[in-house]
Amino acid sequence: MKKILFAFVAALFIAPNTSVANLDCSDPKIKVVASFSILADIVKNVGGEKVTIQSIVGPNGDAHVFEPRPDDIKLINDADIVFTNGMGFEGWIDRLIKASGFKGPVIISTENIHPRLVFEGKLIEDPHAWHSISNIKIYIYNITKALKDLDSENAGYYEKNAQNYIEKLNDLDREIRTVVDQIPPPKRKVITAHDAFGYFGNTYGIQFLAPIGTSTGCEARVKNIISLIKQIKEYGVKTIFVENVTNPKIIQQISRETGAKIGDPLYSDALSEPSGPAASYFDMMRYNSKQLIDSMNEIS
Repeated sequence: MKKILFAFVAALFIAPNTSVANLDCSDPKIKVVASFSILADIVKNVGGEKVTIQSIVGPNGDAHVFEPRPDDIKLINDADIVFTNGMGFEGWIDRLIKASGFKGPVIISTENIHPRLVFEGKLIEDPHAWHSISNIKIYIYNITKALKDLDSENAGYYEKNAQNYIEKLNDLDREIRTVVDQIPPPKRKVITAHDAFGYFGNTYGIQFLAPIGTSTGCEARVKNIISLIKQIKEYGVKTIFVENVTNPKIIQQISRETGAKIGDPLYSDALSEPSGPAASYFDMMRYNSKQLIDSMNEIS
């Protein structure tokens, strides 16, 4: 049924794609579509004023369970370039692009990133690679190359933006490491609603535990919840977290069982609204880090 719907909607919205070489002089900016808000912000930092960016899944949206709409087909068809995360994060993206008839470049931003492998009935790649600043440098490289290939006249502009952005992120990385290094390893334990922060944990030596796997579309198993409750009590965890894209019910249940309080929401798979604390990737990493560090320091 979904395939029929996509074919029908595509027929309504397909229009000839516009290449950068044929852009109207009154609108010289590259039209970029990114699959989700975090990626859109990263592209914006590289593309700057030379691009206009729209995100398919917006702030506080959950790309794991997102269902494309007719407007999304037109959005892609009108683009000059599309950026995706890859690693199975957007299970809907391939059929959406096919339905749109888009023939321009589609960039998988995680290309050449070494994936974190997790076992969830079978071995899969954890798609949340953006929670490592080291990985984001590879995102930036892939994005910069794609924009340069599309708009070679402004190659130097994109390279300069990319370098400035990397320097800013390097400063943040050092800031986070300095604080986390002061926390004894036995206290570096965090409970979140779903397994989204594994790359962050690998980078900074933090153990993340969650009742749900890497996709919010999965359901928590009772035995996982029971095991997690025991670990929270054993480790003396005082604060547990929901995320801006997850249902809080399971974490609320765990809070009642353990007495651990629920902290301010973390931003895992999407940015906040512009007025929120995680309106950009940089702000999200700084905000999340503070919440996580504060919670670990509470562990006795």
